[in-house]
Amino acid sequence: MDIIIPPCIHTSFIRLTETKESRCEECGGQISGTAFTCIWCKVWKHISCADKLNRDLPLEIIHPLHLQHRLQLQWDYFSDFICDKCLYLSTGCVYKCSSCDFSLDLTCGSSISGQLPKDQEPLRFKDGKKKTIFHYSHRHELGFFKYRKVREKDYDCFWCEKHLLPSEVCYGCTIHEFYLHQVCGDKIPRRLSDHCFHPKHPLRLTYTYENRKCNVCSEKCDTATPLYVCEICSFRLDFHCAKLSPSLKLDCHHHLLTFFEDFNQRGEEGQDSYCKACGKHCDGASVYRCVQCHFSLHLKCVVPSSATHKYHRHPLTMMKLIKEDDSEKYYCDVCENERNPKDPVYYCRSCTFIAHIQCVLDQDKVASGKLPSSSNPPMENKVLFVEQNEGSHVIRTLSLFRPIIHPHQMYEVTEELKGENYCSGCRMVLNGSSYFCKTCPDFYLHEKCAKLSYEIRHPFHSSHPLNLYTSRGPQLIACEECRDICDGFIYFCEQCNFKLDMKCAALTTHKIGVLEEKMTGRVTELHHFTHPHKLVLTNCNDPNHKRECNICRLQILGPAYFCPESCTYILHESCLRLPQKIRVPFHPNHMLVGRLLPTRQRCYACTLELLSDDFVYSCEHCDFNLHAICANSLRRPLKCEFHLNVLYYFGRNHKSLFDSIWRGNFHCAVCDGSYEEEPFYRCLKCDIKFHLKCVRIPYTVKSKYHIHPLILKDSFIEDDSGKYYCDFCEEERNPNDDIYYCEECNGQTIAHIECVLAQVEDNIEIRKNIHEERFREELENLVARFMKFLSNECRPPIEEVIQAGVVPRFVELLGSPSDYVREQAVLVLGNIAAVSLGCRDLVLGHGALLPLLALLNEPVSRSMLRNATWTLSRFCKPPFDQVKLVLPTLARLIHSKDEVVLAKACRALSYLSDGTNDKIQAVIEAGVLGRLVELLMHPSPSVLTSALYTVRNIVTGDDVQTQCVISHQALPCLSKLLTNNYEKSIKVVACWIISNITARNEEQIQFICFKMLKWILENKLEKPSQMLHLVGLMIRSDSL
Repeated sequence: MDIIIPPCIHTSFIRLTETKESRCEECGGQISGTAFTCIWCKVWKHISCADKLNRDLPLEIIHPLHLQHRLQLQWDYFSDFICDKCLYLSTGCVYKCSSCDFSLDLTCGSSISGQLPKDQEPLRFKDGKKKTIFHYSHRHELGFFKYRKVREKDYDCFWCEKHLLPSEVCYGCTIHEFYLHQVCGDKIPRRLSDHCFHPKHPLRLTYTYENRKCNVCSEKCDTATPLYVCEICSFRLDFHCAKLSPSLKLDCHHHLLTFFEDFNQRGEEGQDSYCKACGKHCDGASVYRCVQCHFSLHLKCVVPSSATHKYHRHPLTMMKLIKEDDSEKYYCDVCENERNPKDPVYYCRSCTFIAHIQCVLDQDKVASGKLPSSSNPPMENKVLFVEQNEGSHVIRTLSLFRPIIHPHQMYEVTEELKGENYCSGCRMVLNGSSYFCKTCPDFYLHEKCAKLSYEIRHPFHSSHPLNLYTSRGPQLIACEECRDICDGFIYFCEQCNFKLDMKCAALTTHKIGVLEEKMTGRVTELHHFTHPHKLVLTNCNDPNHKRECNICRLQILGPAYFCPESCTYILHESCLRLPQKIRVPFHPNHMLVGRLLPTRQRCYACTLELLSDDFVYSCEHCDFNLHAICANSLRRPLKCEFHLNVLYYFGRNHKSLFDSIWRGNFHCAVCDGSYEEEPFYRCLKCDIKFHLKCVRIPYTVKSKYHIHPLILKDSFIEDDSGKYYCDFCEEERNPNDDIYYCEECNGQTIAHIECVLAQVEDNIEIRKNIHEERFREELENLVARFMKFLSNECRPPIEEVIQAGVVPRFVELLGSPSDYVREQAVLVLGNIAAVSLGCRDLVLGHGALLPLLALLNEPVSRSMLRNATWTLSRFCKPPFDQVKLVLPTLARLIHSKDEVVLAKACRALSYLSDGTNDKIQAVIEAGVLGRLVELLMHPSPSVLTSALYTVRNIVTGDDVQTQCVISHQALPCLSKLLTNNYEKSIKVVACWIISNITARNEEQIQFICFKMLKWILENKLEKPSQMLHLVGLMIRSDSL
């Protein structure tokens, strides 16, 4: 009869073989005789069990205990599992749900009964699921089960190292083969005091990721298992070494020696790997070791192979391992204490006498009671509490002071670092006394967070104490109170899987925050087709910890769903709504199915690589794969006039994909520009790309589905619901994408660009807008290049420019609807006018003044105002009749708050007042004199100097015009310019103005002398003689 075992991954190695000591992987029974085996993975099966598997074994079943999903047959001989029906530890073939953590062995899977055994009620939750707990000795969830032997060797309890007994109730993690007796779970101490390997400081059980090597044996520990760590000096001790104690004293050494089985330590230079007695290697051998001195001795080098004891008549032989029975309790016949059956002993071959090595070698000390204790070191598992009253509630904290929760030296934070960095404990902004670590980048702690208690009792979870966890693995953890992802320290109850972050641990009463109100009505737990475990509602609100959604690969901020297991799986709330099947316009023949990609592929839409385990949409019939972003956003093609094929919009959500890859490879097919971190359109057939502005999308359109015109906008978020839709196609839209919206309706009508342009009311108007938009952009580029040409040339060819006839064209551009074009035209005309008076007259002759004044009388940007004022000052040189129209505009500009505008406007007035009295009179009549005198005290030297030159020009007029200057209180201002700390050039001009005033009639001279002397006396100058001397220089001698 031909029998075929269902395939494991080594089917070619299955054969019939004789065996006497193996166990069947299916029924667990003993095999004696011929059986099937895989010589590679050591799988054994009875012939009858293999025949049973071969007959009518369905690959998929629906079981009464799990009706919501189908169970699939899987062949896995390398990991164990707990059957959800019988709760026995099992291995081999399993019926497993790919969506839930539900498994059945073949026996229970073949049974059609949906009844659960009543004797298992203590091992299940109320809903019938197998009970699990979180224990502080292991990172993963531990499940309750009944033990049965599933491997060649029995499993041992991780703590007591004794065998798990058949049908005994235990709990453990099948992934790491971590198992505990129920009674041993409470025996593991959280804290060790005065441990023999580190007596000077206490050791605390904690998880660490920086250095996981035990300081005693140098073995690197698994990240799922904690270490005993000294917070002060970073001493680390693993579970196994924590249970060891020195037991053997040699006369040749002053320390006790500790026994290590299968020693594998290597020091930095290998010196610890050699026996100090024989010089040979110690790797893999049993040794006695002095932990303090870091040296080892082979067991055979330090312990004689035979010995005698005065209380036993037979010779004793040293044995490495011996079990006299299966009782699991073994004792020394000398000291009568329990011994570890894995430790070497002295054994009598003639009778059942067995004794510790040290009890035989140190028999004199045993008799006197001075033998070093071989019992386990003292381990504290009790907690002392001190009560702290906070309102009506009480938080009980451990009465242990610890200076800093960090293995490295920490330093006080300076004030300039506060407010810019966050505490690594509570994730709040640094304030008050804080510390930082020079070794660990960006590690900061508030003083209060640096001195937290190891253990607290909290009113939010009064049934058990909460333990402090300062470091965690990649597993995502959410606070039970606020549901925020915990990125800092947490307080954790391992028995109930209850967690509080630091901000909630400081509370004593429950607070319903804004987040909880927003989450009202949301499902707190769910299953999604992209992940086998349940997903739990949470909130990501720490911008310094960037987390990517496992579907769209975008950063998550706000509500999300995450896997509370150890798989770091997290999704946007919006990504949960993505369909399992989808149809895209550029692959119309087949539906695309969402799945996890098994191997690397390439996205058809964006051509970027898809990594294994990425969530993609794939065609089951073709080699066609898409990113989730591409499949759900590239669903609306845009038909445009300048390209034969349709274009697809790549929005801001694609930025994370393209930033690093396309930055150097992106070239717009229209302008040849590079990637500017903005949305763009792409033709999938031609593999060419266009900037959004280069596609000439019209700014305003009129749709036949809406009464008002629609305006193009880069993004729009109308509320904080998290759900946004297109009002035309009624499909969900990305709030960060470009859209059309109605300004008159306050954004109540919002639609995709493609949806709007496909339903416009007037295509002619659209084409007109497109051509106008294209012409405007080309004009802007042309003007910018022309201005750049004039600025870069040392001697720009102005004559050639004038002869080319560009001046009248730039005068026309002063009225352009584009602010950018108008500003560039202003600069070009100003540069031409500044070359010479002839060029200035040419620009004025083409009518540049009136449009420039009209531009200055409109509300414009600061840069436009500055540039236009500068160009206007270039126009204000003679002949006066051509430019006197500018006086009202200048009278307004000198009241500007911008220093550059003030300086240029005052300079223009100085040009206009430089000449005959009729020019001066026109300037005075413009009403600018009072403001010019005020500007003599302006803090800006450029403004002050320009105003001073204008006043100087005015006092060159007749006596009446000069009296206007005096009447506007210019003399005190001029006196301050002479006496205060101003530049010499300013003082010279001020002195000249005063001197020019004194050249007038005698009444003016007397008035000036009186005013000046009065001002000197009132201001109590330290050296009035100097001022009088200066006045004497100013006033002409023939006038006195």
